[in-house]
Amino acid sequence: MFSVWNMVKITLRVNQIMTKFIYLHGFASSPSSKKATAFKKKFKDMGISLEIPDLEGGDFENMTLTRQMNILSKCLKQSKNKGVCLIGSSMGAYLAILAAQNSATIQAIYLMAPGFNFMDRWMRKLNLDYDDEASWEATIPVFHYRYGETRNIHTRLFKDAMGWRNLELKRKLPTRIVHGIHDEVVAIDESRKFVSSRPWCLFRELDSDHSLLSHTDWIIDDCLIFFSKLKLILEANNI
Repeated sequence: MFSVWNMVKITLRVNQIMTKFIYLHGFASSPSSKKATAFKKKFKDMGISLEIPDLEGGDFENMTLTRQMNILSKCLKQSKNKGVCLIGSSMGAYLAILAAQNSATIQAIYLMAPGFNFMDRWMRKLNLDYDDEASWEATIPVFHYRYGETRNIHTRLFKDAMGWRNLELKRKLPTRIVHGIHDEVVAIDESRKFVSSRPWCLFRELDSDHSLLSHTDWIIDDCLIFFSKLKLILEANNI
């Protein structure tokens, strides 16, 4: 994989006093996912602290958007006087943009295959009727990548999501979105539609699937460059 750093050979440093970086993993994933681990290593190599909270809180079956947002809110409160940059993958990217709407602490967001329209996509996938919650199964089976097996999750996840689906995503903050054109989980049209009415978003389509693992190195470099251009990561030396 070609690395931007091999060409420009830039060494970066981060002002840890002013900026905190948080990575938000995806649905049925974990802080030890392949992308999260790769981000953590690269940031560590660059001397940058990267926090990766467990958004399930140890209870996947009862996970909801609100519970995940509460976990993220605790991380934001712990940032004290620091500004925060969020990096999100899939559902984590959706959480990042939801959180950014009402938190001035969040200065910029980097989103990978963001799970826009979470509620509507899952309702269609499971053929659930908005107006007939009584007909919903109590739980549904989902393959969980952390455990490598199918686990159940309560459908209250979708009931809870109804409370978030109407939040207007209109805050104008630095936003970078990367999305695979072969995404089989969240169609790339979701991101195309989103950025079409939000000119402050920078968008890049990649020849990859939902995991984006084929472009992990490029994405991490792109993320670092995005934050460095915003002076959230500062150039130390140009070699």
